[in-house]
Amino acid sequence: MSAWQWTQLIAFEGFWLLAVAGQNAWAWLALCLLLIHFLFTPSRRADLRVLWLAALGCGVDALLTFGGVFSFSHWPLWLGVLWAGFVLTLGHSLVWLRRFSLPWLALFGAGAGASSYLAGWKLEAVVLPLGFWPSALILGVIWSGLLPLLVMLDRRLRRIEP
Repeated sequence: MSAWQWTQLIAFEGFWLLAVAGQNAWAWLALCLLLIHFLFTPSRRADLRVLWLAALGCGVDALLTFGGVFSFSHWPLWLGVLWAGFVLTLGHSLVWLRRFSLPWLALFGAGAGASSYLAGWKLEAVVLPLGFWPSALILGVIWSGLLPLLVMLDRRLRRIEP
């Protein structure tokens, strides 16, 4: 990985913690970090093209919220900012995911995607009304399809041939 990719990966981990731990109170700071990303990214145009993928992620989270899998004390504006940050990693620090076959991406998505939400639950950013195991199972199934889809769409929007 390049120095930029390492920097972007470390910055995203901090960004994730800031967004989840600070929630709406610190969403503005997380948004500032996104703007800093656009100052330094080597692929500003491509990054702007993939930002709409954050709406896809927010839509999935909205369906999970309305379906009773998630519950929030207030509408999580920070979650939208977090989605924007995450989709930007797909073309930078998580670009290595493109090398994996669909089954491996699905397996990685099931584990990593679900664990991210479960970590947010532990940090009290989200309530899981169905309980830990049913929520983990639902999230694992959803992320087993969502991550491969996001990786494929990121590649296409960045106009990269398979």
